Amino acid sequence: MEPHVAISECIGARERLKCTIVKTIKREICVQLLMKLAINALKNQFKIKLKALMPSVFHLFIQKVYLMYFRLSLLLLLLVFFSCKTNSEKFTEDGVLRINLEESELLNTENFEILEFVPLEINQYNLMGLDLRVRQSDSGIYVMDTGMRDAIQQFSVDGSYVGAAASVGEGPNQLLGLQDFQLDDQGNLLVLSSLGDQSKILKIDATGQLSELVNSDYLAGSFSIPTSGGFLLAGGYNLPIVSDRVVLIDASGVIQSTFLPNDYENEMLPMGERNFYESGDNLLYTEIFNNRIYAYTDQGLNPVMEIDMGKYALPDDFWKVDLMQGFSRLQEQGFATFKAVFEDDTHYLVNIHIQSKAGSFKKILLINKQTGESIHWDGSSAEEGLYSDPISITNGKIVFLTFHSVLQDKLTDKLPTSLTDQQFDYPVLITVKINKG
Repeated sequence: MEPHVAISECIGARERLKCTIVKTIKREICVQLLMKLAINALKNQFKIKLKALMPSVFHLFIQKVYLMYFRLSLLLLLLVFFSCKTNSEKFTEDGVLRINLEESELLNTENFEILEFVPLEINQYNLMGLDLRVRQSDSGIYVMDTGMRDAIQQFSVDGSYVGAAASVGEGPNQLLGLQDFQLDDQGNLLVLSSLGDQSKILKIDATGQLSELVNSDYLAGSFSIPTSGGFLLAGGYNLPIVSDRVVLIDASGVIQSTFLPNDYENEMLPMGERNFYESGDNLLYTEIFNNRIYAYTDQGLNPVMEIDMGKYALPDDFWKVDLMQGFSRLQEQGFATFKAVFEDDTHYLVNIHIQSKAGSFKKILLINKQTGESIHWDGSSAEEGLYSDPISITNGKIVFLTFHSVLQDKLTDKLPTSLTDQQFDYPVLITVKINKG
């Protein structure tokens, strides 16, 4: 069975059973109602009292009908009350999917099957931390340490180290700053370098030559390349420097469209987060302090999902109180934010990072696009979690970023012999499918 089919069945089996029961009950109720209408029609047509013709039998029949109707109605109400929301209730009139984090079912990760291991070769020249931004293409694997932002390391598709595809410095073909990177359709590496109140997008070709593509007056922290053309830039909550959190610029750097105006009352600083998540031709957008997930299409940037974070939701008056007071309240009550979001044809994959007094943890949600049903598994930090950091989903197969030390701890004797000890701990990309439980 294909992985995405197994996932769909795993998530949707209970929902389909509920829908079948509800439909059956509704059909029976309709039959009873039609019978009642037919009797009333007979009464009106013949102007007779059926009860007088067959007093005892008819009276008993009516009692049974009404008793059955009452029981079926009560059962239907109980099913609707105690079951998950129906599809229509999970989607707004605008088609936005609404998810409640606390209602998601817990998935046992014992149903996960690792299909492939890709170890990334690490040496003294490309040491990296734990918070890594990874992009894959046919030409290889590219990794940026978001804590350092000093280079983009390139690996072959099998994980062999190729070299630094880009680096920060003042030498020839070096960048003055590094915020984000993308890979275009031709396999070229594009990087975002923002300094002062300007942003530059530069191209690094296969020979390592650096050339400027776009220079914009918009200060951005991340960017993407929509299939419709131009570049999307995200500047975040950065008043008064940035008046709109997302803009679309053309090849000349001129702003063509603006999205998500910064109309809050406080000042804020950019968070240096990843905002854009590409999955094939699909493009999703998330941001801190916002529980909505957006999709960019020819119609612009529009919400497709809203997740109720429950007790970890942002306070209603967060944007109205003093900035330091707002952050103090977040530390006191805890808060949740998106770590990453991906999609394939049938599912959304959402990584939610939660900070609380007890520490930080993650919930990774797998959401059926059609039914709105969601399951989740718990994640931890990168140095502890095996399935905590997904980086893509394709046809139901999920790629996770983990580390050799984690695999040694979690898999023990099941660890492939190809994953040997090295001088340094190293990242490993694992491809996983979820088997039907």
